[in-house]
Amino acid sequence: MLPILAGISLLTAVVVAWVAGRGQSFRWWLLLARTAVLLGLCAAAVALIRSQVEPGALRATMEEPADPYAKWMVTSMLEVPAAGLTAMVFFLVVRWWGRRRPALPPRGRQSADRPGSAGRPTMPEPGEIWLAMVPYREGTGEESQHYCIVVTCHEHHAGVLQITSQNKDARRDHIRMPNVGWDEVSGKDHWTEIGVPLREVPYEKFLTVSPQGQCPATTWDQIRAAHPTEFADQPSSGDADAGASRGESRVDQ
Repeated sequence: MLPILAGISLLTAVVVAWVAGRGQSFRWWLLLARTAVLLGLCAAAVALIRSQVEPGALRATMEEPADPYAKWMVTSMLEVPAAGLTAMVFFLVVRWWGRRRPALPPRGRQSADRPGSAGRPTMPEPGEIWLAMVPYREGTGEESQHYCIVVTCHEHHAGVLQITSQNKDARRDHIRMPNVGWDEVSGKDHWTEIGVPLREVPYEKFLTVSPQGQCPATTWDQIRAAHPTEFADQPSSGDADAGASRGESRVDQ
């Protein structure tokens, strides 16, 4: 019976840790670390409950002719809510931390900053999806963290289209885009701007050291069709499925 209960507790901790990290870049080691922390916190909460209730509150239940399961029942009624409350606090903290920090970048790429920066060869390329501080269209100077599709690259900034998870089916300036190739974790639907002026994002405003992934081929084809001016000086991409063919040319300012 004990191994079964331990297995249920472990599985529950893994699920909570995984759900808490949804929408962030997936790392096995991070999932295992969160699971271990959650199990440790729950064990500490249970130990604290036992240390507080056993000396006094359970004394009456342990006296004869008490039910042999009385102690187990009383402690369970307190331990389960304590563990559940601990898991809820852990979940909220992880979600809050994930929203205030940029997602972990994929491996194998160098940092992106400015063109020609020593030791920082990786730059945003057309057709890639990046996490960046994207300016509002109102022109107030405010900006917020969003995923975006890089459409053009200039000397000091990139022209991007913002991605959102808010439903934009009723808007003509947005299209629904697949998650394939860049978001395999969150399970959310996404929409991107299209047919509108590009937002200018300085290279230092890109928050990760490498792209989240490539823009899905069908979405990229729609963007090329809706923005003929931006692609006028670029050769047509022969194979939309090849990420390199979408990002091998740049627009010079």
